[in-house]
Amino acid sequence: MRKLSFKKGLLPRDGLGFSGGRSFSQERILELFTPKEIVVPMLQHIGTPAAPCVTPGSTVEIGSIIGKPTSHISAPVHAGISGIVTAIETIRLPNGAECAAVRIQNDLKRRTVPSIQRRANPEKLYVKDLKKLLLYSGIVGMGGDGYPAAAKCRRAEAHGVHTLYVNGLQCEPYLTSDVHILREHPDRVVQGAMALCAICKAQKVVICIEDKWKQEIDIMETLIERLRPEYQDRELSMTVFKSRFPQGYDKLLIKAVCGIELAENELIEERAGAVVFNASTCAAFWEMAERNQPSCSRIITIAGDLGSDHNVLVPIGTTVSELLEHTPGRGTCKRIVVGGALTGAAITDLNTPIMKTTPGLTMIKMENPHHTSCIHCGSCVEACPVGLLPYMLNRLIELSDSESLVRENIDKCISCGACSYVCPAGAELSARIVRAAHKIRTGRSDTP
Repeated sequence: MRKLSFKKGLLPRDGLGFSGGRSFSQERILELFTPKEIVVPMLQHIGTPAAPCVTPGSTVEIGSIIGKPTSHISAPVHAGISGIVTAIETIRLPNGAECAAVRIQNDLKRRTVPSIQRRANPEKLYVKDLKKLLLYSGIVGMGGDGYPAAAKCRRAEAHGVHTLYVNGLQCEPYLTSDVHILREHPDRVVQGAMALCAICKAQKVVICIEDKWKQEIDIMETLIERLRPEYQDRELSMTVFKSRFPQGYDKLLIKAVCGIELAENELIEERAGAVVFNASTCAAFWEMAERNQPSCSRIITIAGDLGSDHNVLVPIGTTVSELLEHTPGRGTCKRIVVGGALTGAAITDLNTPIMKTTPGLTMIKMENPHHTSCIHCGSCVEACPVGLLPYMLNRLIELSDSESLVRENIDKCISCGACSYVCPAGAELSARIVRAAHKIRTGRSDTP
């Protein structure tokens, strides 16, 4: 089988693929976490935040809508526990944005809204019904982009896409939340993808998996063969990719399968005639189609270099602090990262909540790294998946030369962290470049 990929990036021969041989990536029993309370942000997606539609003292159940969308690029928010709303407050998210949040005290009764119940023959739902379910579900891109799924489907249909790619290329060190779903619930992934395909009016669904997940590939091949007769009007297949970081970035996925180099603001749907959905996103939609379960919980990986690695199903809004209370080794951890070790955001406020876009928590026992001056070895250039010269960008940042930074296409940086990972001088290249790109993009005049 031919394996696809892009050029450069990082190959997991030097220890990057930490999770590949870890037993937790093969766990069968998923831990279910029950928090004492949750703090649910109204902004967990690209676009405008939802507006709280409950007040302190309100009683909610699992699946109750607590935030209503405010535009076409927005998404409803639902409660992941049953209990009492104790406050509507303003919180700061890891990216620095502020938004309203609903705090709910858990009554531990796990009451659900009456509408959450198994539906007979969900695969026979009409497209108009699927669209309504998707709009109400609150599902957004769970791989990290956070684009509302209903809005992405509208955009895909408008551009006449022909192919839907299921992104199962979770390539961050330690993270295996998507891989867990691919292995334990492959039917949800494929059925959800076919339902999204119907909404987008695409003709093909392609499941994308990295070659190191051999068991998952075998499972998916068997499932595809079984389901093909049920979807004779659409093509269903799987494509295997080389294990390379950051292969899961959607534009690099498209580059690998279509050979198309997408510009910064160029839409995949328009240029490639395709749409990309994360594997967890597809599974979440099938839960909505199958049993009316909106997006109010998700699987995350709690992992790191402390040896306490496992996947957990948590209600959206569970705080990092409460999760870590039950995690061995927390006391020796020096850094907590929301997301993956390379692309996640380090946090100091442990009251930060888990969101729809949070694939995991990474705990790092950080030693003080050895820093030296740049030796111009070119490792960062070889690693950059979008063809930048990170060492040169870093020097231009030091010189505050914004014009040259623009000429060197600093805005193409996808903040994957590959340059920082390979730098033998220990330079924090990725963080500096991302900050400088943001300042230039927002028109700030101070030094990058």
